[in-house]
Amino acid sequence: MPEARDLIQQPVENFSNIYEPNAVDAIIQLTRCQPYLVQLVCYEVVELLNRDIRRNRRQADTAIATAQDVKEVIPVVLERGDQYFRELWKSLTDSDRSLLRRIIYGETPTQQDKGVVRKLTRKEVLTQEGNAFQVPLVQKYIEQLLEEE
Repeated sequence: MPEARDLIQQPVENFSNIYEPNAVDAIIQLTRCQPYLVQLVCYEVVELLNRDIRRNRRQADTAIATAQDVKEVIPVVLERGDQYFRELWKSLTDSDRSLLRRIIYGETPTQQDKGVVRKLTRKEVLTQEGNAFQVPLVQKYIEQLLEEE
């Protein structure tokens, strides 16, 4: 986790910290420290701040990212990261997908799901209990997919 905080707050040398602590926490929570997702979210937050600076003619050195900014970029992150999420989804078997659908619809995994839960835990998709996603962004992507079905 310290590596993720460093990646967020100091992506390059002499980068001024543009994040409120709660924004950093929000990024870590959403991405579960997966480097690609951390970088993608940070990139979109910086883009959002830059647009805001241009639009409102704000001083660049006063622009600070908030947890609300992080929340605001989620739809763009899901769109930009589509390839990543789609590859993950395609790498799953029908029984994996079926279990994930059921979890999103509020069902609790059964004894028969134990093997699938174990596999999806190793793939860092589900928590060990099998009733929650490890990476909230992955959950949001799958929820979006199911809405479109």
